[in-house]
Amino acid sequence: MFTGIVSHIGIVNKISHPDDWELSVDVINDNNSDNDFNINSIAIGASISCSGICLTLKKVFNNTLFFDVSNETREKTNFSSWKVGSLINLEKSLKVGDELGGHFVYGHVDTTAVIRSIEKINGSYKITFSLNRKFLKYFASKGSVSIDGVSLTVNDVDEDFFTVNIIPYTWTHTSFKNYNIETVVNIEIDILARYLESLNSN
Repeated sequence: MFTGIVSHIGIVNKISHPDDWELSVDVINDNNSDNDFNINSIAIGASISCSGICLTLKKVFNNTLFFDVSNETREKTNFSSWKVGSLINLEKSLKVGDELGGHFVYGHVDTTAVIRSIEKINGSYKITFSLNRKFLKYFASKGSVSIDGVSLTVNDVDEDFFTVNIIPYTWTHTSFKNYNIETVVNIEIDILARYLESLNSN
């Protein structure tokens, strides 16, 4: 389980396809001692959110993390669009007693969305995402959503899109700064919305 608060950025070092897909990611040190990813302290087998995808760490070498990625994950997420040099958001799993700064995120991607527009408003950015209509029933203004592993608040919801506002700090310290129109992102619906739907259907 995660919180959607990104601690570091990773750069895709290599993607290969021996059996399942193998991913290696170089961790960028942002020189922020309060957000020390501390690679050497991460146990093999630990869960790490890689742009919203919960992956199991299988190896560490110097500043590089190694993961296996299944074909199922490749088909259901934006992993298929990653390439060498792509930036991804990294977050270690939540520990008991950690501050919950965002919302509960499981790293189970529900679907993908496509950026329709990016509008700079003062220092912030308003991003509009096109989304399959069947998922929009889980969205509500001021509700939570995980986009590429980042916990964000939904602004507006319409028939086939929703919007969020990205503050300057989040824009600078996540992969969002490299996004363009038609960029595909991972979407994880707020688990509370799923529970509410289940209750209402009974």
